[in-house]
Amino acid sequence: MKSREPYDEERAMQYALRSLGRRMQSRAELERKLLARTTPEVARSVLARLLQWGYLDDRAFAEVFVRSHRGRWGELRIAAELRRRGVDEGIVREALAAEGGEEGELARALALLEKAAWRHKGDHARMVRHLQGRGFALEVALNAARAYEKLHATRETE
Repeated sequence: MKSREPYDEERAMQYALRSLGRRMQSRAELERKLLARTTPEVARSVLARLLQWGYLDDRAFAEVFVRSHRGRWGELRIAAELRRRGVDEGIVREALAAEGGEEGELARALALLEKAAWRHKGDHARMVRHLQGRGFALEVALNAARAYEKLHATRETE
């Protein structure tokens, strides 16, 4: 297997800009990608310039990530995914707090249950498992399942 030459700074910058053009990334994600292709010195230099120019911003990345995944995932899964992508814990907490609290999480869980009614068929345990699999806390999943059952019980009696 032929080993390739590490990217020089210009080529590493082009690679980084192309990668950022495809999708927003955390600093740690882009650093891992650069380190696979170039030397640590070149990677640090490229990252420093991108940070200086405002092309890399973990806070903005986390806010966009939270907004785009809120409809499908719970806070636990979003937080875990951001941590996996190398976002600082403080930034993760700020981004989650900026996008709503407990009531918003419960409303999103209930909306997911409505959307996936074909999957859980009104079974309490299935509803809770479905929500937990999506990253909702147990308490939120239980409350959402109870609310769903109460809502559908009143609809049936009408």
